[in-house]
Amino acid sequence: MAALEPTIGAGKEYPILWWTDWFWRKEFEGRVIDFCGLPYTCKMTHDRSIYKDTSTLIFHASVFELATGDTPPLEDSLRPKKAWIMKTLEAPLPIQRDPYITSIFTHLWSYYRHADFVETYFNGGRDSKSFIASVFKKPAFTIEEKNQRRKEGLAPIAWIVSNCRAHSFRHFFVKQLLKYIDVDIYGRCLANKEWPKNPDGSDMNTYGVVAPYKFYLAIENNNCDDYVTEKLERPIAMGVVPIIDGPEDYTPYIPNNKSAIKIDDFGTPARLAQYIHELDKDDKAYSGFLEYKSPTEEQTKTLSHLGPKFVETYDTGDAPNQWGFDGLGAECRICEMTHNLAEGITTLDPNHRLPAIDRTCNFNKWGNVAWGIDFYFTQIMITCFVLTLVTALLVKYRRFFVLIIHMGYTKYLAPCLKKCLRRRKNTRDALDESQESLIPLSNK
Repeated sequence: MAALEPTIGAGKEYPILWWTDWFWRKEFEGRVIDFCGLPYTCKMTHDRSIYKDTSTLIFHASVFELATGDTPPLEDSLRPKKAWIMKTLEAPLPIQRDPYITSIFTHLWSYYRHADFVETYFNGGRDSKSFIASVFKKPAFTIEEKNQRRKEGLAPIAWIVSNCRAHSFRHFFVKQLLKYIDVDIYGRCLANKEWPKNPDGSDMNTYGVVAPYKFYLAIENNNCDDYVTEKLERPIAMGVVPIIDGPEDYTPYIPNNKSAIKIDDFGTPARLAQYIHELDKDDKAYSGFLEYKSPTEEQTKTLSHLGPKFVETYDTGDAPNQWGFDGLGAECRICEMTHNLAEGITTLDPNHRLPAIDRTCNFNKWGNVAWGIDFYFTQIMITCFVLTLVTALLVKYRRFFVLIIHMGYTKYLAPCLKKCLRRRKNTRDALDESQESLIPLSNK
């Protein structure tokens, strides 16, 4: 997207204040935004002493807490005098599900395509760091080499996963899938393979782990519109067919409709496994999913073999003033807004507020009760045994335990409950007072 280049403020540097840290680090201190093709620049800081000099504040959703009172004057947002931007690249957190909280923010910086400042997980343009460059990258292994790896014991599917706490309960689905097809799993959930090493003994990077496989489970931890992470880029870059599950609409993020396998097209783990078995035995059918990596010279120029939504999202150009839907593009748009507010070119709309932004999410997609019992069967058996033992002890020593519980409640639990209730009340009171102070303005 090409930006207009107003001459007002040429040569100036406009401050942007990160009110919160980034994961408890002052990550953006001194970051200069001077790569946008604009006649002015912006500089990010975590130094709150410049509060009066900036027109833009950024809050990281993961560490933002309104109830503590560690916020700027709320009337500066609700009036509004300054832009309050909520930044998040993760699926919605609890504060993003509460319209009472989100209503204090004027802008959203997120992966969501309808956000004010869009930042997908992938870079636009066509340079070496772009998503399109990953699409054009030749497969790391030929089909013949992959078939040889299969004969040597490699599973047809790989999965790298960091935890067993996904809101989508994807781990339930994968546990069922394992009943019908082999999956090599690396990480901290259902792991059945050791992480590979390089010849020098160091850990292989994730791309190297994925590369020799035919298929890769690119399953997001939440099913929300536009929430597509690096899990998709890894297999695409390496020439591995991704098996995808995330948002309903993947067209802006996959090269074309024949470049990925969507779990929703199958209905059950058994049917998906049957289809993967068929592709594993049919080299011609399998290679059809990688045709996009062998474009003609004309297709390389025009991208005509790629989906129109994908091209629209990522073929943004490489000139400084052609901003993509990535981190740099979002920063450029924020810098432009900061300049326009500072110079009075634009003003903030008091009615432009964030809604509760979890409405596109399915937080329990694979939360099948029977699958859950199957997944946690061992833990359930251990828990039942422990509960039986504890019950027997409670019956035998009930007077002693009653005394201990009473002491614990009096000394620890009761004060904690009072503190939590007080913090919640402070949050509501702070918002109510700020909003009430604006009523005379709204009646003018």
